[in-house]
Amino acid sequence: MEVEFNLENLNECLCDCCPVQNRSRCALDKMKIMQEIAQEDLDSRMMIEEERIPALYCAKEKEVLKGLETNQECQCDKCLVWKENNLFSGEPPGYFCREGKG
Repeated sequence: MEVEFNLENLNECLCDCCPVQNRSRCALDKMKIMQEIAQEDLDSRMMIEEERIPALYCAKEKEVLKGLETNQECQCDKCLVWKENNLFSGEPPGYFCREGKG
């Protein structure tokens, strides 16, 4: 199933609090940008480029993030986006931050 990169899914996404990426300087820098964008007006937020957002990896092509801690437990199976889109049946079943949308 194809996951849409949209505001609704972004709001349900758990990537921003996942221990796999929460120490990655690459992801943290993107999170800072995302927080700055969130403070802007709604029109600006609707035009956010996917590559600037450290989240919703199940809707993106493979992205290269440095410093991921893949020895940490992936949070995909706890995510509403993952559940609503039946991503448990696909490959990979998680670690979309490392593998992309599969």
